[in-house]
Amino acid sequence: MARIPLIRSFNGSPLPVIQIGILGLLTIFSYGSWFYGFGVLLDDMTTDFDSGVGVLTLGYTIAQILTGVLGMVAGRMLDQFGSRVPFAIGALLGPTIVFLASMQSNPTVFSILFGIGSGVIGATSFYHLTQTVAARLAVGNESRAIALLTIWGAFASPILIPVTEVMRQSFGWRNTVRSSAVVVALVLVAAALFVDRDLATRSRSPSASSRLAVAEAWNLPQVRRYAVSSFVSSFGTSIIMVLQIPVMVAGGIERSTAASLAGARGFAQLLGRLPLGLVLSRWPTRNILIGAKILVAVGALLLSISSNLFVAILFVVVGGIGIGAVSPLDGIYAREVLPAQDLGTLMGSMHFFGGFTSGFGPLIGAVIIDVTGRDSSALVFAALMLLIGAVWLLPSKSD
Repeated sequence: MARIPLIRSFNGSPLPVIQIGILGLLTIFSYGSWFYGFGVLLDDMTTDFDSGVGVLTLGYTIAQILTGVLGMVAGRMLDQFGSRVPFAIGALLGPTIVFLASMQSNPTVFSILFGIGSGVIGATSFYHLTQTVAARLAVGNESRAIALLTIWGAFASPILIPVTEVMRQSFGWRNTVRSSAVVVALVLVAAALFVDRDLATRSRSPSASSRLAVAEAWNLPQVRRYAVSSFVSSFGTSIIMVLQIPVMVAGGIERSTAASLAGARGFAQLLGRLPLGLVLSRWPTRNILIGAKILVAVGALLLSISSNLFVAILFVVVGGIGIGAVSPLDGIYAREVLPAQDLGTLMGSMHFFGGFTSGFGPLIGAVIIDVTGRDSSALVFAALMLLIGAVWLLPSKSD
């Protein structure tokens, strides 16, 4: 069977753009299927089931937790067998369970099935897995491969949120969920068939177990610094993502305008990803990642004072660029510091623990707001966490 053609990247080494394009489509549809699309359908779900929001959001919570837990399993499969196994399992189980969920009349049963199916989709197709695959497909050109993948991923929210809304209005929420499940299954099948045709992503010699892989990696000072920095920073970023619209509205900006600005921030993430190839050719990844986290911190401070349109637009640009750059840079830097033979396992582990910190971030922000009576206090805390995360990455004598 003929190999999928490669094109040459800027530095002359092969960049498998077709395979990365398939991974990019997988990123768009897998994130859009529930991570972004769930909120669009929630009102219709509550009306149809005649239930409260709490029992339905249970499905989203289950999906978040399982994405992290099963993500470690999928990462281990990737290290041992290559990408075909997790992609094939994801295609078979995840969309099927989500499809079955859409046929339920009991809201609790729906939430449990939806959470399990979406968790399997997330575990087998989110960045912790696809960035690892992209890096292993483009040996010698890993940074550009990950950057290209995240450029695709930047379109997940801008495309899938409005598409989900149109589907909801035209065909109802149940058919929207079913259609989304079918599309995700098809793209996962395509990824299983065409991304890893020559087992290019198979690891050479993974550790004997996931536990051993994590323990050995944690003994490396640069890995500890990277992990702590990521976990601390995720507190701040999650607070920004949850509070961006309420804070702008509280500052006097109309809700429709605030929602549009939040969407524009998603598009602004491209400004943080498109120039990465040039930037990475001039400066070390760690330095750029530190700068990106500082940009996000500045964005949090701008959001805290966004009582007028000009400051809100500054937040959109500065925060969007910073958040957009952090995502690919995290994957690129992880590839540089994490042991290569266990990269899938370790990226899955990072995603698992990062999910918990992301989940607790908004909760801590809410407590700060309740205590101080000011939304801006939570954003100042978010900026502080991001700055600590940036400083934590600074080199030390033990690195």
